[in-house]
Amino acid sequence: LTLQILNPLPSCALKRNAMISGKTLIRVLLVILNSPLAFSFTSILISVRHLPVSRIHFSKPNKPNNVDEIATSSDESATEIATEGGPGDSSAQVTQLSNEQLMAAMGTSPRRIFLSLASATGIALAGNLFGVTSQLLTLFPEDVVEESGLDTYFPRGEFKRCRGEGYSFVIPKEWVADTFIALAKAQRGVKSLDFEMKRQRSSAQIPDAAYGPPGRLNNRGVSEQGDTNVSVIVASNLPGFSLRGTLGSPEKAAETLLRVSLAPEGSGRTATLLKAEEDISRHVYQFEYNLDRGERGPPLRAISVIAERHSNTLITLTVVAPLKDWEEATKSEKLRKIAKSFRSR
Repeated sequence: LTLQILNPLPSCALKRNAMISGKTLIRVLLVILNSPLAFSFTSILISVRHLPVSRIHFSKPNKPNNVDEIATSSDESATEIATEGGPGDSSAQVTQLSNEQLMAAMGTSPRRIFLSLASATGIALAGNLFGVTSQLLTLFPEDVVEESGLDTYFPRGEFKRCRGEGYSFVIPKEWVADTFIALAKAQRGVKSLDFEMKRQRSSAQIPDAAYGPPGRLNNRGVSEQGDTNVSVIVASNLPGFSLRGTLGSPEKAAETLLRVSLAPEGSGRTATLLKAEEDISRHVYQFEYNLDRGERGPPLRAISVIAERHSNTLITLTVVAPLKDWEEATKSEKLRKIAKSFRSR
C-alpha cells in the first residue's frame, strides 16, 4: 500500500538513497487525507467509535505539477479540514448525519434490528433458554396455563403437565416416563403368529401411564427407584358406572380398595387408611393410606385419586413413595402436588 501511495509522486519528492523527511511525510499524508479514500476510512472510524459525526464531501484535487504545489495544496486541505467548513471553504461541506444514514452506513436498518430482536426473543422462548419460558409461565394462574396447554411443552416452574386420554396431571420436571410400560403395551399389542391367529389375553392390568425420578436401570430396563412413582390405570367398558352409585361413600370405597386390591387376605401386606374424602370441585374421591410390605421392602405411603368419565370409565391415579420421603417437607409437597393436580376431562 505504501508503494502504491508513493509511486505517483515525482521522483524529486524523494531523496535518492535517503529517508523521507518528516515534513515530506506530513505532506504525503495530507494528500492522502484529501482523497475519497480518506472519507470512507473516516466514516468507518466515526461509526465504530460513535463520535459526533459530520460528513465531509471532498472535491477531487487538481494534479500537482511539483513538490511545492503538493505542499501548498496539502496545507490548504489540512486548513479546510481543521476549520470544518469555515469561511472561504470551497472543497469541503459539513452536514450532520441522521440516524437512518448512520444505520445505512453500517449496513443495517430499523427493520433489520426489529427482526433480529424478535427472532432472538422467539428462539429463546421456544428453546426455554435458561428456563426463561418456565419462569414466565409462573406469572399466570395454573388453570390458565393448563387450558393453553403450554405446560405440556414447557415446565411451569418446577412441574410439567402430562396428558392422557381423558385425564391430566403434573409431575416434577425431572421425572421421566417408565419405559417398561411402553414395552409392556407393545408386547400386549403383538398378536399370535400361528395360523389360527388366536387372540391372547392377559389378566394383568397395565398402567396407561407411569412416571418416576430418573435412576439406574436394572437388566430389564426398570428403574431401581421404583418405589417412588405415579401411575394411572384406566378401566373402561363399565356401563352405568359412577363413584357414589357404584362405589358408595369415600370411606366405603377406600376400604374396598384396600381389602380387595392392595392388601388382600394372605398377601402378607397390611394397609392402613389415613384419610378418605370427596373433592367436589374435581368430582373425585381421594384416599391416603400406608402400606406395610413386611420383609419385602420398606413401608410405603400412597395417595389414590379415582374419577369417573362418561359413566363407563374408571380412572385411578396413585402416587406412592417410601414412608420416610413423606416425612420430608420438600418431597411431601411435590408428591401431594401431583395428586392435587389430577383432573378428569
